[in-house]
Amino acid sequence: MHGSAAIDLAWLAAGRVDAVVMLSNKPWDTAAGVVIARESGAEVVDRDGALHDMSSSSTVAAPPALLPGLGALIAGA
Repeated sequence: MHGSAAIDLAWLAAGRVDAVVMLSNKPWDTAAGVVIARESGAEVVDRDGALHDMSSSSTVAAPPALLPGLGALIAGA
């Protein structure tokens, strides 16, 4: 984390980071950042790979090509 969930997701959208993994968050922490990341082409899911929504308690975001490998790392941890 770089200080806030929203900035992490915005930095993903801008290409400053390759992926974002937050295993505990609230919807007010991520709502704006999720929209920004998705608009940039990133996929945003929760830790089990389901589409991230307002009831998600975790956030995993990455470009589509990186998401499967990232999901496998999280599942193995």
